[in-house]
Amino acid sequence: MNAVVESVRSLWIQLEEANLLVPNVAIAEVINYQPLDLIQEGPDWLLGKLRWRDHNLPVISMERIFGFSLPQGERGSRISVINSVKAESSLPFYAMVTAGIPRLFSADADALGDSLMNTKYLPDTVADCVRIGSEEALIPNLEIIQSLVEQNWKNIPA
Repeated sequence: MNAVVESVRSLWIQLEEANLLVPNVAIAEVINYQPLDLIQEGPDWLLGKLRWRDHNLPVISMERIFGFSLPQGERGSRISVINSVKAESSLPFYAMVTAGIPRLFSADADALGDSLMNTKYLPDTVADCVRIGSEEALIPNLEIIQSLVEQNWKNIPA
């Protein structure tokens, strides 16, 4: 029997310069923003590290990983902990800074507009860009992003 998925429970996540749309299962937890242990070496999108549930997590800026400017981390920022998308990963979680609390969104054919990928240049860290009403949302390529984080995280001293 073939099941057809008509809707995906998703999260609408606000960044400072963009919106993200990710499957609900991609986010393990959303926590209040807290100061990070800064990392001096590494790419500019690797903001620091954070202790969460007995794990040291790399914290990234999705804006920078997409090529946008570095976010200011204004009042109301949160940290979203992201589940690994790779079964054999040495990094079960990493985190990103967001501009607020993610909202539940049911992504279905009626809610999602056409893909905007053909009309915009976006890096390979973006799987798609869609219009939802009057707003646009980037759908991150979590597999590529996680690979980038893993490659850079292994070079950071504990």
